[in-house]
Amino acid sequence: MHTTRPESIIEVSVDSASGRRALGIMSMRQALNLPDLLRFTYTHPDPSKAAAGVVVSREELQTFLTCH
Repeated sequence: MHTTRPESIIEVSVDSASGRRALGIMSMRQALNLPDLLRFTYTHPDPSKAAAGVVVSREELQTFLTCH
């Protein structure tokens, strides 16, 4: 089931020298309102892919938002 919608909840993480650390859980719109930092990663908006640990870039996240 593909449930990617603008209201989809994703986890935003920050990549650092000590590894990836969760920043917070938010909607795709909220995540895209964050500053554009290369260290941010975003879980895939599809819950099954997110559960598998798939992350996407800011550009990919923007594409999901504009397509849905």
